[in-house]
Amino acid sequence: MPAIALLIATSARAAVSLQLDVGSHVRAKAGASRVPPDRQATFDVTLGENYLMVESTGETIVYDFASRKRSVIDKRTKTRVDYSLYDTVGFRVYEFRNRSVLGGALSASKVDDSAMAQVDNEHNLAVQDKPSSPLRVTTEGTDEVFYAGPKVMFRQGVRLMPASTTEARMFAQLIRYTFGGHPQILSALAQANSIPKNLSLVTYDVGGTTTHTVTVRSVSSNNGRTIDASALPIRPASGSDNPVDQALDRAVAFTPHDLSNARQRSKDELDTALREGRGLDAFLGIVEWTLMTGEAPAPLNADQQKLVKANDAVRRLTVALSAKSKDDLSKAVVDIADVAKSATTKAYVLRIFEANNRAMLGERGAAQKLFLEVLKSNPFIAGVYKDLGDNMFVDFDMPRAWRCWDIGRKIAPGFANFRSINQMESSLAAQHPEFF
Repeated sequence: MPAIALLIATSARAAVSLQLDVGSHVRAKAGASRVPPDRQATFDVTLGENYLMVESTGETIVYDFASRKRSVIDKRTKTRVDYSLYDTVGFRVYEFRNRSVLGGALSASKVDDSAMAQVDNEHNLAVQDKPSSPLRVTTEGTDEVFYAGPKVMFRQGVRLMPASTTEARMFAQLIRYTFGGHPQILSALAQANSIPKNLSLVTYDVGGTTTHTVTVRSVSSNNGRTIDASALPIRPASGSDNPVDQALDRAVAFTPHDLSNARQRSKDELDTALREGRGLDAFLGIVEWTLMTGEAPAPLNADQQKLVKANDAVRRLTVALSAKSKDDLSKAVVDIADVAKSATTKAYVLRIFEANNRAMLGERGAAQKLFLEVLKSNPFIAGVYKDLGDNMFVDFDMPRAWRCWDIGRKIAPGFANFRSINQMESSLAAQHPEFF
């Protein structure tokens, strides 16, 4: 695998490499206007002690369960993008809840009693909210088959390859992260001390039935090689056409020296605004410092406090920031834009307030553009990455949401604004340890 030669390091324990043939077939429901074509692909998979590597034609994905990260490597450019494993389980859990609500509504309205049934949601997303009826397991000829009622969910041949506990667990992770799979099926795979030479996973959704077939073509030892994805450079901002990705790619390249310089610059600008008597810029500089560091700036002396409190634009801004109702939020957007006319150097900080107001008004596209504008002026504001991540999360764009949050926490590790994200991750890990 020459494209990832830089990734190879020596490990004390040998890992196993598999070459898999994977096929996908969709049987659409009657009347469907579009049916996806059948797909065939070959994957080279490495099952390591606490990592999983999946190499396809254009990319390699390294799942590092020790750090709870995955790296997506572009084989052409030999660059990588790092993501959090929490984005996968986070999406699956929230999508499960969403589908449960939608399925209940469809059933209650008699539109489709079978659409988004609980067992199908569990199977498609590999999560459970609570224990459900176990699948029925039978032997049919040379196959072991898992049923939910009359529906086949999973089938594996009796030809099994002996595997260590670690290898079986990592193979189950491969299926979990790539296809989904009912928790009962994945648990059986993880505990089997073997790997099936062929299997099929059948999922049922509103559009029809999808069958994934996996055949192990070959097995070999990789002589103890393991993976260090950090050996490859991160993707440059020019490597993506998406403006959010561009901003995040720039941010992950920041060094501690960059961060130190940015903080000193922000402090110097605040001191200058106070010295020159610019009350609004001083107030916005205090806000900026707090959102950059998660810390309060040095206390103002009596004259400096008077300068800020007596500023008319600051008073008007304070009123605008108290808005809560839809009408007040809409008015606050206008008022904040008016206040910005009085700012000399820190008008971009006001866009943070406008962006959050627009997000609360449901204008998430406009909010996203404003957050990105702020990051062009100062890409070191941890609080903006928190807010932008929240915006992506509401749109179910979990990979970018977690990238935003990870960057923000790297800039300001102790920032209280990220406490809810830390708590959510702890809850996801406690409720769904099988993903890790």
